[in-house]
Amino acid sequence: MDLRVLSDDGEVLHLQVVARNVQSESPPRFESLEALLGPVGYGRRVLVSLAETRFIDSAGLSWLVLCHKRFCQGGGKMVLHSVTPAILELLHMMRLDLALYLAEDEAAALEMARAKEA
Repeated sequence: MDLRVLSDDGEVLHLQVVARNVQSESPPRFESLEALLGPVGYGRRVLVSLAETRFIDSAGLSWLVLCHKRFCQGGGKMVLHSVTPAILELLHMMRLDLALYLAEDEAAALEMARAKEA
């Protein structure tokens, strides 16, 4: 899975998943994400746009769940946004919408990323 940095203001890192299809032939790599996160790693707030992603298989879903877990453990937060209808339907079907942070668009994702947990 290729990730592209859209912006980084030091507080929030904005990424985009470049691949239209995220599947086991091109497995996601934690090393590529960790290189983008910088020295504070999983303690950061990160927004990930899925606007260009049309398909994701079980390996991609597993990567998202493991990333979410690492951010939670590290004190950070990963918010997915601009999720295409097909991917959103899959996340609902797998009930991952109950575990992952999902936002309709980048503005909503930024608000969610900055919100304190109750």
